[in-house]
Formats: sequence, structure tokens, C-alpha cells
Amino acid sequence: MDTTITIEFFSDTKEHLKMLEQKLKHERDVDVDLVEPRDLKAPALVAIGIKKHGERAESAAQRVAQTLYSFLHDDASAAGQKQMLLLTIEGDRVDIKTLSVEQIKEIILEARENE
Repeated sequence: MDTTITIEFFSDTKEHLKMLEQKLKHERDVDVDLVEPRDLKAPALVAIGIKKHGERAESAAQRVAQTLYSFLHDDASAAGQKQMLLLTIEGDRVDIKTLSVEQIKEIILEARENE
């Protein structure tokens, strides 16, 4: 799989991680690779790859961005229990909870272009 973006995922339960993985795996033109840590305090890594180019890549990036955003914001009672940090190519970590769907999509597309 060609990785487009990598996300560090922190949660107090594995159910959140499995839910996210299943939601992303159902998206067309998207590959998902999950690496679960052995240490419960360490983050899980979620590698997301966009398989297509052009309009299909843009559509896939939109769906992934919406899935990530919704996953972090839909369940208000569990929102404090989940954290996602986007790892940039420069090694920076960006908390995507503070970003809009459009901002997440732009990061995904930019990363896709720089592969």
C-alpha cells in the first residue's frame, strides 16, 4: 500500500479504533493499514492510502476527511476519549480535531501530490 497519510490514534478503548478502521475500510479507492501497539499507552498508527488519481482521488479524500471529522465529533460523550494526530512528512504532529473537513481534505490531497 502506498501511504498517503499516517495518523496517530489515542483512545481509552480498542472499540473506537476498530470502529474507525471499519468505517475507513468501507470507503472506495481507500486502503487502510492499522498497527496496534503492544503498550496500551502508546498510540495506534493508522496508515491511509488513496489508490486513485484525479477526481476519484479527490472524492476519496473528501470521504476520508468526512469520516475522520465525523468520527471525532459525532459522539460528544466519547469525544474527550479520542485523539488523532496527523503526522506530516516533516515529522510534525497536527491535531485534526481542531480542523474542518475541508482542511483535512486539503492536507490529504497535498500529501497525495507529494508522494
